[in-house]
Amino acid sequence: MSKNKQILIFSLIGLAVLAAVTAVLLLTAPADKKDDTVPADNDFIEEQDEALILSDKKASDVLSVGITNDSGTFTLTDSGKTSDDGEKLWTIEDISAAPLNDNLLTNAVNSAAGFTAKEFAEEVADPSELAKYGLDAPKATVKTVFADGTEFSFSVGNDVPSASATAYITADNKNVYTAYKSAISYFSRSKYEFVSLKAVPDIDTNTEEITKVTVERADLDEPLIIEEIPTVEGEQGQVFSFRMTSPYTAYADLTNSAGIVYSLSGLEAASCEWVGVTDVDYQLAGLDDPNCVITVESTAGTHTLTLGNVITEAAEGEDASSGKIRGILGISSDVPDVLYMFDVSSITLLNIMPDSVISKLFLMPYIYSVSSVSYTDSDGRSLDIGIGTVPAASEDADDEHYFIVNGENIGDSRAVKDLYQYFIGAVGDETYFEDEKGEFRAEIVYNYIDPENGIGGKDVVRFYDSNDDRKVIISLNGENLFKSRQMYLTQLFKNVDSFMNGGEIVQTF
Repeated sequence: MSKNKQILIFSLIGLAVLAAVTAVLLLTAPADKKDDTVPADNDFIEEQDEALILSDKKASDVLSVGITNDSGTFTLTDSGKTSDDGEKLWTIEDISAAPLNDNLLTNAVNSAAGFTAKEFAEEVADPSELAKYGLDAPKATVKTVFADGTEFSFSVGNDVPSASATAYITADNKNVYTAYKSAISYFSRSKYEFVSLKAVPDIDTNTEEITKVTVERADLDEPLIIEEIPTVEGEQGQVFSFRMTSPYTAYADLTNSAGIVYSLSGLEAASCEWVGVTDVDYQLAGLDDPNCVITVESTAGTHTLTLGNVITEAAEGEDASSGKIRGILGISSDVPDVLYMFDVSSITLLNIMPDSVISKLFLMPYIYSVSSVSYTDSDGRSLDIGIGTVPAASEDADDEHYFIVNGENIGDSRAVKDLYQYFIGAVGDETYFEDEKGEFRAEIVYNYIDPENGIGGKDVVRFYDSNDDRKVIISLNGENLFKSRQMYLTQLFKNVDSFMNGGEIVQTF
């Protein structure tokens, strides 16, 4: 079983940190004159000593770059494709099906083709002397083959003790040089570190709209579903863009709903763990019985993220399950052949709870999307308000509206609009999902003109006393949803009385 495969089976256990650096290295390694700042690209070093130019080739001259390090051996080759700038693009032979990071590959090939050392360290008299530089068992070896048949190879050894930005290298097992680690860091990577970490593409809100997000999690009895509220052409006054339709129905909070819905856009993984996912890998990663499945439906397609086992790290001898969370294994439908490790904190929908999604202004239907509103309460008040519209005779004119209250047409009444505004201004101060409730106090029923543009054809809001505090319980469509201040109900009764008697409607409570 390969080293990489083992990552899928076991949580990684942290190794104990070594207590000291070996005395041999400190005594035998030559001291650097100073700890230079690492340049962004060592090609700009002025007046380079020609003896330090170990290879003067260009990336365009390269046929392949072979890399061997602790992770194994792999080869960078010509992909047969070019960038938008016309530059050659590279691939890795046995993971070519995966989306690769073109910038990393290009930088690696550039470094392997044209190579200039920082300083000359020593010419060793015997190959055994390479051990003091870590070059007897190098951290990485690189072999570059060029189109003209020539080759350039070098090995990477230990870091230079007095200059942390550099490491020892040799190209002939005789002459030892120092080189900037920024130029050789690509060769200590595993092949999986060249895989692009973008698991979900960027969702351009100008061209793609998310219509539905479904979150199925082991800790939720029912899925969390957030849906877009369609915009009705010509309709004014729509306040909310999204609503939650499971585990209960309510508007999604205006402040954070868009951020939650679009939170998977451009999602990047922490690392690539494997390429070429088989059924066995799928099971080992816990994806056959996932902790979480997030499905994002949009006007351009569907994106699905499946998350399996949580991987932890613990100190040697400790229980791995109690260790620090390293990440969670997952796979994206946009990159189906790649197993990623994700930072748990990077996936908002992995931990979010339904009550943090819903708006406290839980029901605000536009008045002219409603055909009628009925009201009753425990004190015997009742209202039946029909809402009618006369379409405009031309596109330049406005529709006309009228209201029928308990069978009487009262025209375009300001009082009806004010009472309606108070109706939909009910605020949930705290979520409440228990079944227990007190005496019935009031009911408001909204009947929609177009059931597809409303929430289920009609919405029924009921108010009940709370048995254990001085609050009112609000239920929506038979499900307890919130507790609110008793003052809303007190003012509701006053406003209904005022409406029936031609008085003023007060919006505050």
